Amino acid sequence: MTMASLESTQDMATNRPTSGKHYRRVLFSLWFVTLLLILLSLMSGSIHLSPSEVLNALMFNTPATTAHEVTWNLRLPRTLLALLVGFHFALSGLILQAVTRNPLADPSIVGISSGASLAIVIFLLLADYLNAVLFFNSPFNLSLTWLPFAALVGGALSTLFVVLLSLKTRLRPITLTLNGFAVGAITNAIVMWLVIVWGGGRTETTVLWLAGSLYARDFSHIMIVLPWTLIGVCIVPFLTSPMSILRFNEQQAQTMGVNVLAWRIACIAIAVVFAASAIAVSGPIGFVGLIVPHVAKLLVRGDIKNQFWVSALLGACLTLAADILARTIVSPIELPAGAITTLLGIPILLFLLQQQIGRRS
Repeated sequence: MTMASLESTQDMATNRPTSGKHYRRVLFSLWFVTLLLILLSLMSGSIHLSPSEVLNALMFNTPATTAHEVTWNLRLPRTLLALLVGFHFALSGLILQAVTRNPLADPSIVGISSGASLAIVIFLLLADYLNAVLFFNSPFNLSLTWLPFAALVGGALSTLFVVLLSLKTRLRPITLTLNGFAVGAITNAIVMWLVIVWGGGRTETTVLWLAGSLYARDFSHIMIVLPWTLIGVCIVPFLTSPMSILRFNEQQAQTMGVNVLAWRIACIAIAVVFAASAIAVSGPIGFVGLIVPHVAKLLVRGDIKNQFWVSALLGACLTLAADILARTIVSPIELPAGAITTLLGIPILLFLLQQQIGRRS
């Protein structure tokens, strides 16, 4: 049995819709957990704050105390950004798993992560060269504030290349997946070569970014991500019905009146918008897009529209929880949030692989 037919059979078997009462209960629980994690995030760090100090600091008329400065300038933007980044990665993973009919798909599957990583490394090397050689003692300076935009462009171009390679087969899931792996492997090899040979003074910055970190993020990073969040949220409702059909094989989707090629391109484009914009400000925080959709499907069966919002909240919670652990587990040293999600994700990936092997045997 092929992966495509296997996934279709699995979807049909688990397509029993969840009751509205259960769905609302799940959403309420996730919102409650999200609020608790936000409070914990604002309290946690090298300087511990009590709940009352956090609540007082959030008041706009509070004097400029240490708690106020730490909360508003350091922890609040980092907390909000973690929520947005997790939201983006989770929805991107859910879309890609539905479109490719590959339960192991995540933003790296179509080259988004590797393309963004390559763009980051190239930008940092160019910044070093231009600032040190061409613009030495010049008022012009190639600022690192352009780095997120470089990552966004890199992720989009890499995905476009994978899509173009797969057009001959009308973006068949197996072709898309194999081309994505191939492009990702080549791109990651180039990244490693550039970092080792030409990294220079930017090696530490590059490695930290590639590991996936929310260190030293502020409200300017939120403003980079937020427009893409709003665009994606406005478009997602129009994708839910076609995506429910795209989870089945191409022949079934066509008999239901869906233009498979057009909707696959549209869905992949939105997945790129979500993932690349998140990578642009945090680096490739791994496994969020892989793990979260599976947990959402366990909590809410049937309607993919419900799975979208459950996945979004789960992704936000997972990323924020990982960031809290990253800055407290070996405090005052901070780990990249991507290291925490990877440690959590590898056992789950192995479990999912064993499940797929068991179903195919």
